[in-house]
Amino acid sequence: MTLNSILGFLSLAGWMAVLAGVGIAISNAAQNRSTRGGIALAGVGLIVGITFFLASAGLVTVGPTQVAVVFQAIGGDPAEGNLWKTPLGPGVHIILPIINEPILYSTAVQTYTMSRVVDEGQLRRADAVEARTRDGQQVLIDVSVLYYIDPSLANTLHRKWQNRYENDFVRPTVRSAIREQVASYSVNDLYGGTSLITTTDESGQARTEQPISKLPELQRNLNRELRPVFAENGLFLQELLLREITFSEEFIRAVEAKQVAEQQAEQAKQEAARARTLAEGEANALRERAAGEAEALRRRAEGEAAAILARAEAEAKALALINAELSKNPMLLQWRYIERLAPNIGMIVVPSNTPFLFDLEQLMQQAGATRR
Repeated sequence: MTLNSILGFLSLAGWMAVLAGVGIAISNAAQNRSTRGGIALAGVGLIVGITFFLASAGLVTVGPTQVAVVFQAIGGDPAEGNLWKTPLGPGVHIILPIINEPILYSTAVQTYTMSRVVDEGQLRRADAVEARTRDGQQVLIDVSVLYYIDPSLANTLHRKWQNRYENDFVRPTVRSAIREQVASYSVNDLYGGTSLITTTDESGQARTEQPISKLPELQRNLNRELRPVFAENGLFLQELLLREITFSEEFIRAVEAKQVAEQQAEQAKQEAARARTLAEGEANALRERAAGEAEALRRRAEGEAAAILARAEAEAKALALINAELSKNPMLLQWRYIERLAPNIGMIVVPSNTPFLFDLEQLMQQAGATRR
């Protein structure tokens, strides 16, 4: 129970005592008895009722999330709207009743929502902000505005708007600012444009396109624009949130068609990449196979050349040995020739002009043959 409630209860008790005293006085007068007791009770009750009524009216209790502006009916400053220069903060304050009138405002965070969904916002109807983009496309934007009354600027708010600030200031100001800002963006900016970014993987660098929406930028611009405007009217804008944006059906169909075309193009690109990869693989395989065959031929040729060289070296060595032996024993060649002859050969005929390889005279003597 607050102090104002206690004082109000005591004031009510005093007024009840007044009624009781008047009733007793009337009853006693009707019975020709003394009315002094009833009149005294009524007088005491009147004093108590007036005293505690004035005490209750002169006490102002401001809650922890409240601020009170005080209107001074007599002697106020017209330049300040007849308001006390300093609003009353949380706590209990004494004022002059009747002359001074406190007006309480909540300083808690308030949310004003405008949504295309019925009954979701402050108004019980579809209330999303309708705006047109730079290229003439209409969009619907769901918005929530989080704000509170700045206690130090409560007098400013009261002078300009009093308790109409939500409908007369917050709503129209926000809607107007959104329309103005949206008009500087294209519909693709809000839906999600594309931006080239560079990504790095194992194979190197590749440029790819990624969708980037400018809604965050739009929200930042709105907050930056509206904060000083709110402050000039006694409010602190905590955050303006763009909750959802709805595009026209024609634009959605166009986007879907574009996405299908992009998907098909991407599939064709991937298939071409796969075919190119397959062709490159086959070409690499052919190159590797040709290189392998060439290497095998080279090795075989090298082997054959080495074999021929080895045979030539062997024959050369053999000839060198034969020459060495012949130089030591000149008759060795004749003996080898004779050794090769058939055993039944008894005559050898050679032309008269042929140079003799052997000493025929000596051979004939050894064989017992005669020259003809």
